[in-house]
Amino acid sequence: MFARPDSYSVVARSDQGDRVAFETADPAEAVAFAARLVRDQQAARTTGSHAWSAAVETVLRDAGWYPGRNVDTTVWRERLEADGFRIHSAAEDFLREFGGLTVASGGSGITRAREPFDLDPLLAMGEDDRFGEWGEEIGQHLFPLGELDHGHAFLGLDEHGELYVVANWLARFGRMPDAMENLVLGVMPVRMPRSAHP
Repeated sequence: MFARPDSYSVVARSDQGDRVAFETADPAEAVAFAARLVRDQQAARTTGSHAWSAAVETVLRDAGWYPGRNVDTTVWRERLEADGFRIHSAAEDFLREFGGLTVASGGSGITRAREPFDLDPLLAMGEDDRFGEWGEEIGQHLFPLGELDHGHAFLGLDEHGELYVVANWLARFGRMPDAMENLVLGVMPVRMPRSAHP
């Protein structure tokens, strides 16, 4: 963190070099951001990499994923929280590893067609009511991760790492990391008991 007469800057280090990650005139905001950045970096270092099946690893790598991937979630968090969403640690961890990836391939799957998906949570802007209502219905906090099948449905994650299809119905792929295998390989998600939107 660097202090200037009129501002405070938090610098983040990455493989691409140093960059200013946050700048503010409020020293308390700068300290809070720096603490969150340190916590996020420590979490990324301590999280072990999952061993994907060969087929899933190929799809993820083709989309830009690699072991130890750790992207900055600040813009997604700030924009979505301004839109009415409230992020939780499971969603933040997911987005650090997978945020920004697009899987464009489709085809036959195990129990359903494999559908393309885009892990850009900003695609759910304006959908906080839908996520909030479904979250209340199942007693979980759902946070958006992106879109499934070119916007036919959204993907969301609860605070326990359960991955959902969110539309005018709700279904779950299971808990991460198995849910990613199910999503990529074309395993039919399990419909939640109530199939009409609340």
